[in-house]
Amino acid sequence: MHFIGKGFLSMIDRQSILLTILNKEVRPALGCTGPVAVAFAAAAAKDTVGGEPKKVRIVMDKDSYIKNVAVGIPGIDMRGIEIAASLGAIAGVSSAGLEVLKDVTPSDAAKAKAFLPNVDVKIQWDFDSVGLYIEAWVATDKGEGHVLVGKMHTNIIFRELNGKLIEGQYEKNFDSVVDRSHDTILDYKISEIIDFAKQVPIEEISICREAIGMNKIIAEQGYKPGVGENFGNGILEIPWPSPITKAKSYAAAASDARMQGLEYPTMSCATSGNVGITCSMPLISMGESLGKSEEEIMRALAASFLLCVQMKSLIGRLSMFCACALASSVGIAGGMVMLLGGGTKEVDGAIRNVVGSVFGILCDGAKHGCALKLSMSSGVAIESSYMAMNGHFVKGGDGFVCNTADETVRLVGRMAKEGTAGADQTMCRLLYERNKIDSAKPS
Repeated sequence: MHFIGKGFLSMIDRQSILLTILNKEVRPALGCTGPVAVAFAAAAAKDTVGGEPKKVRIVMDKDSYIKNVAVGIPGIDMRGIEIAASLGAIAGVSSAGLEVLKDVTPSDAAKAKAFLPNVDVKIQWDFDSVGLYIEAWVATDKGEGHVLVGKMHTNIIFRELNGKLIEGQYEKNFDSVVDRSHDTILDYKISEIIDFAKQVPIEEISICREAIGMNKIIAEQGYKPGVGENFGNGILEIPWPSPITKAKSYAAAASDARMQGLEYPTMSCATSGNVGITCSMPLISMGESLGKSEEEIMRALAASFLLCVQMKSLIGRLSMFCACALASSVGIAGGMVMLLGGGTKEVDGAIRNVVGSVFGILCDGAKHGCALKLSMSSGVAIESSYMAMNGHFVKGGDGFVCNTADETVRLVGRMAKEGTAGADQTMCRLLYERNKIDSAKPS
């Protein structure tokens, strides 16, 4: 029995908590969640005060800014944080959460472009916590709304109307807002998550059925000519195709469509659409290739999503590590072993194989090239699972790999939290300087 909070919980209670986490963390999202979070913050500030927007001011962490300037935004033919903020203030629906831009029209897009001179975005360079920080002020003809979004992409820490606090509370130490060390998912062993995915009544994880349908639709869009770099098609052109190649292609195609900014929602995981794609598409494809039932695929997805949430809770919602390569691969490994009929030992070994392979891959921002990271990490995770089924494991003491998968993922989490702040600062400044140089060049 494990201790949570002030008392002991039964196995049924603990599984109920996991179900709540699954349904909270696996949600539809329209567009890349980086710029969408900015649009959400601007929309929430606008909705706080009402009226016609006159001016928007955004202050945000370096990762949310630098790593989201190259990705398409649904409803508009522009990229960048400034246009996301403008679009959120002009036409965003904050109550829709990660689908804040779902009602954008061509007229709204034109208004948002015209409104750009009234948008001011600043980077909080000295913010070095592992997490997300976006403050938005929107002045309208009725006053000013102010919100702070932190820790998760649609999590409002506090809300002000004309300088008066009306929701939440001020945080003097923002580290306490973004610290994920006490997330409930971290109270669970990997084996418990797998047991939950195997035992939960199938009707209670209908979100996984929705994920299958939703993410397959956007993947099919990614195969159309001219969508992104068509990496999904490119992978299929590699000689000697296999079910694993097909699974990698499926993941890449969905990312192609999403990074292009096509107006199709994805089922996100842990507030990331690309992470949701990577957690699900390879397992959907492999499940279908292996002739598995819808229920078997849904249970594999439930394991994958929850393992990914746990890994992202350890490394941070915004991390120097690529969550698609690391967190999603951990999820795929657990789900894939389930599809192959393996047990706790094989899941443990597959996750250790994944960390031994893809640990250290960095996130240099949302962009078309993410499709290659998604496909590569998907292939590694699937292959790691097959090797684990055949008794081939990376042993404890081999680099960051420990004797168990639980110990391994927690050590990786410590590295993300304690060891990457300086390197991440350097990466963001280099990308910022490069982008400034590129934007100054004649087109």
